[in-house]
Amino acid sequence: MSPTAKERFWRRALILFSLASLMAGLVVAFIGSPGVARWIWAAGAVPVAASLAIAIIRDLRAGRTGVDAIAFLSMAAALALGETLAGVIVAVMYAGGNVLEDLAVGRAERDLRSLVDRAPRSAHRRVAQEIEDVPIDAIRVGDMLLVRAGEVVPVDGQIASSEASLDESAVTGEPLPVIRHAGEAVLSGTVNAGEAFEMQASALAGESAYAGIVALVTAAQSAKAPFMRMADRYALLLLPAALLVAGAAWALSQDPVRGLAVLVAATPCPLILAAPAAFIAGASQAARRGILIKGGGPLEALARTRTVMFDKTGTLTVGGARLVAIETAPDEAQDEALRLAASLEQASHHVIAAAIVSAATQRGLALQVPRNVRETLGTGIAGEVEGAALRVGSLSFVHQGTPVADWAARAARRASWRSALTVFISVDGRPIAALLLADELRREAPRAVRALRDIGVSKIIMVTGDRPDAAETIAAALDLDAVLADRVPSDKVDAVAMEQRLAPTLMVGDGINDAPALAAADVGVAMGARGASASSEAADVVILVDRIDSVPEAVAIARRTRAIALQSIVVGMTLSGVTMAAAAFGFVTPVAGALIQEAIDIAVILNALRALGPGVAAGRTPMPETAARALRKGHEEITACLDRLRQIADALDEAPPQRAADYILEADRLVGETILAHEREDESAIYPRISSFLPDGAALGAMSRAHREIRHQARLLARLSDGLRDNEPDKYAIRDGQRIIESIEALARLHNAQEEDIYEQAASPPLGRERARTIERARTEGAASALDRVSDAMRGARWRRRLALGALALAIMLGSVWLYGRWGSPFRSPSVTAEGVVEAIGATPIETRISGRIEAVYCDRGTKVVAGQICAEIDPGPYRTIASQSKADLTSATRRLEQAKAHLARVRKQIESGRPKARFMTMLEAAQRRVAAEEESYASSRAALRAAEDDLARTKIAAPVAGTVVARDAEVGQTVGDAHKALFLVSTDPGVVKIDAILHEADEIGEVRIGSPATFVVASLPKRVFSGQVTQISRLAPGAAKAASYRIVLDAPNADLLLAPKMTATIAIEPEKNAPSFHRPSGVEPRPIE
Repeated sequence: MSPTAKERFWRRALILFSLASLMAGLVVAFIGSPGVARWIWAAGAVPVAASLAIAIIRDLRAGRTGVDAIAFLSMAAALALGETLAGVIVAVMYAGGNVLEDLAVGRAERDLRSLVDRAPRSAHRRVAQEIEDVPIDAIRVGDMLLVRAGEVVPVDGQIASSEASLDESAVTGEPLPVIRHAGEAVLSGTVNAGEAFEMQASALAGESAYAGIVALVTAAQSAKAPFMRMADRYALLLLPAALLVAGAAWALSQDPVRGLAVLVAATPCPLILAAPAAFIAGASQAARRGILIKGGGPLEALARTRTVMFDKTGTLTVGGARLVAIETAPDEAQDEALRLAASLEQASHHVIAAAIVSAATQRGLALQVPRNVRETLGTGIAGEVEGAALRVGSLSFVHQGTPVADWAARAARRASWRSALTVFISVDGRPIAALLLADELRREAPRAVRALRDIGVSKIIMVTGDRPDAAETIAAALDLDAVLADRVPSDKVDAVAMEQRLAPTLMVGDGINDAPALAAADVGVAMGARGASASSEAADVVILVDRIDSVPEAVAIARRTRAIALQSIVVGMTLSGVTMAAAAFGFVTPVAGALIQEAIDIAVILNALRALGPGVAAGRTPMPETAARALRKGHEEITACLDRLRQIADALDEAPPQRAADYILEADRLVGETILAHEREDESAIYPRISSFLPDGAALGAMSRAHREIRHQARLLARLSDGLRDNEPDKYAIRDGQRIIESIEALARLHNAQEEDIYEQAASPPLGRERARTIERARTEGAASALDRVSDAMRGARWRRRLALGALALAIMLGSVWLYGRWGSPFRSPSVTAEGVVEAIGATPIETRISGRIEAVYCDRGTKVVAGQICAEIDPGPYRTIASQSKADLTSATRRLEQAKAHLARVRKQIESGRPKARFMTMLEAAQRRVAAEEESYASSRAALRAAEDDLARTKIAAPVAGTVVARDAEVGQTVGDAHKALFLVSTDPGVVKIDAILHEADEIGEVRIGSPATFVVASLPKRVFSGQVTQISRLAPGAAKAASYRIVLDAPNADLLLAPKMTATIAIEPEKNAPSFHRPSGVEPRPIE
């Protein structure tokens, strides 16, 4: 909790008073009055110690342990022992640490608090021809507002003026002013960076984006991260450790000042504040980039994310129908067809009609007013435009029973491949065009997916309520790991819960239907720039920028913040332990210990403040977004050329020779005047300019290689066109021209898409200096990937346990020998007791290397098996389907390869027969390339079939060795992952088990020998007493023998197989005082200690 203004005042007063007392005492001591100096130093320490005592009592009454008790004890002990200089130094450093915390937290909260401070209070509303100033709470939806230059936009709305220049940095993070045009949305909280403009309110003040941000900011500062609470616990562990070490140092040296030096060196002060400072700083850094994180808990969960699940519509896609292609009848103009359709659709309120009108408006087409409009619900709309009878709608609505032309059938087929909606257009009963509309992929989505993989996300899944074909089209474009389609909100929650069992999971969505899944995930991320308020409220993180690549940026910021917090704690605790040890051995005095410890505390807090920085690699600045938009606009200008090339390639199927020659010549002209000119401009002007915005030039090198291939295909087309100017082409020349045109069109579209990805990368800031560990995807690494995820999940907890134990280890090593040697009891018990765990001898696990649901279990505990015997079976249905599909793909690839080889043989035969060599050499090269491509496809299909058959075979889980099943962890219906824990354990010698125990009764170990008898009981069978014999004894901790612990291993018969692995056993060992030391009884073979 942030300190209040009053608390900050008293903290500043205490530091000033204690610092003044320290300086005054030094001056008095220097002039020869040490007695007076000690009183002055004591006076400076007492107020700080008193305020600290009050704070500790208040914490104890509230049920919180006062971790600052070490600081209080050190100051009190220093005053009691007359070490007043050390006491006042501790007081100065403690009070200074609190003030430094105030400064750190105050700076980190400044960006979040500025959102509230700059919120608009009033607005200028137009009433008739007058402008009146009203409070923003009085604004209603539909009001016309005037926003003057430099003012903050009061509420959400649409721009009514022709255009407006807006500074959106406070809301979206965009550093440069953005031009918005009439009809575009404007968010509250943005600043008018140009001339005054008018807008129409679309939301109330309390429902606007900026009000939501302010409310979320308030919630963001109240939650405390588990990591931060854990840091508090680690600091609490320092209290008993410091007291134990201080007591041991005092007792061993008989010098209480040495104990005081340990307490002074162990004073935690701001050490436990490093984690809160880092997390607040990280949240502040995220807020500056348009990412609102609701507290420390979600920030820490973000850092641990290993699986990301995306909604599709509005998250990975733009979230609405967009015109993606126009297919026209031969010799029909695309723009004219779109203009006519949009003119008619102005009379419709259908969402598809709005998309068509919007596409025409963006192209600058002049629309006409339709007449005699008649709309048929669900099929289409008819009317007159410029005297012509128009019909726009479905295929049946437009064709009206007439035969479907080839171009129309082709358009419908292509639309089905792309999961697009087709809208046909006819003029005076003649179909002229088809509009293809689809929900487009976000431009930045591929980069976001790549960035997530780069920072260590191992699994990316799409979960959507859309149709499977549409979802799989988007997933294939992004190379996602899995697609879950046709999922209602409850199904999304179940999918999230399933993934949470395997790894920390993040869910990203934008709609109301995503809210349950966002709330169920470890971290829910809402696209709040245009998402529903329900999803924003349910989410832990809200993206205020309408860009999906902010998701990997949020994860990167969270990981960097957590790493900085962990680094601060580790370094501080380690250095504190070293200083305590030095103080315990007398190398550090109380005064020196205070100075060293507080220097450490200040250093870790300053280190935590690094989370405020962007972490951007030096020398790398992002390209302005306006420049990226200009470059993308250049691609839009050549889209019409590419569409025309595709029309020409389609028309060549049925065109007569002379008409085909005209088409090929037109294509050659378009390629030379538009496409090649664009590529030359890229090489000469654009690439050199954007190279400085990229981390390296490898991507631009690949783009230059694509330019060379396009130029090569253009040269082939030019040579073919030269031969057609005076001669009529034959069918082979037409076919070659068609293939070259299709190649150029496909290459140019792919090349443009790749260039736009590069522009996105250049315009986006790097994710920071965090050195991301590349994790192989689960579907390619199988068991190893799953083990990696388990290891990653356990590593943090294991490390934290080691840190806690390490904090106590120093105290144990210094004091345990002396304390035990002095107060050790001479009493000997008649037997030695220990706690152990039953383990199987020679046990081999039976594991699975594929995921699925267990369909049958054939083995149980006690079942004798032979090598290769099936013990369980995973549902083979999915894998059998994959194998069947792979076999069909191989058959198809084989047929295509045989056809390609046959075609190559025919071409060679024609060349050998003396046909014109120049023309047939080109055909030979094409045939050879086709054979090479088909051979590669065949090899890929064959490899896929082998992999599918291997997976099918792995559905039968077999015993690797012969033996007896001694443990089972498999049930019918159970779902297992790629690297599930052992389903069975097979032992080659089930009649004997091993019990592994740790013995802390060091005084008794001298009478325990190898061969000593032992009895034990297990927790699951409390009434049955088992017997065994000691077979191994080994010391665990070197050094003083009386303080050491020992590992005892004994063997026990298990003829009835009642003892199972992992059972806990309470062991009683009867010492054999006359047995020789470490004697091994006959029949007991030695085994190396693990």
